[in-house]
Amino acid sequence: MDRVRLLDALAGIATSVGVIISLYQIHRDKRLRLKEEKRSQSTRLSFWYEEKRDRADQPTGGRYIWKAVVLRNMSDAPVYNMIVTCVGMSGAGPNAKGKDNGAYYPCRARVGILPPGTWYAWLPTNGPGMHVRTAPEAAFTDANGRSWVRRGNGKLEEIETEPVSFYGLGLPVGWGECKRLD
Repeated sequence: MDRVRLLDALAGIATSVGVIISLYQIHRDKRLRLKEEKRSQSTRLSFWYEEKRDRADQPTGGRYIWKAVVLRNMSDAPVYNMIVTCVGMSGAGPNAKGKDNGAYYPCRARVGILPPGTWYAWLPTNGPGMHVRTAPEAAFTDANGRSWVRRGNGKLEEIETEPVSFYGLGLPVGWGECKRLD
């Protein structure tokens, strides 16, 4: 009789542990699914320099070396308030985080709206002197109103404020435009 009670108690404990594990897995899966839904549009954006761009429409500004930045939005909706910043990856150049370069840092392109597709914009840089290697960083607001920054190293981070405030830019902002990349 005692043996039967012991086996019943062990079966009850095993069942309880199984239910707890199942509930934990359901909660974890739901949390991961919500996180993925939240990041779904922002993960579909990428940015890089295109070295072999036709220079016919390149801005003329003797102080800067202009680089074409490819802006790819593979989502189905546009993103808003996009600001592209030249950041340093190595060498004696700008900071690796665009926010740390200050509000008056001139090597930024204020794109505004980035529709779905592949586009490009001209970004002023200070050039490759002193073994500087730079990359574009882009801050933007997704279609759900969440703001993000994709760092020059590709890392995606959610940010607390919209891109204009994130970089500390004054208002009004002179928004530019991007051009379709054929």
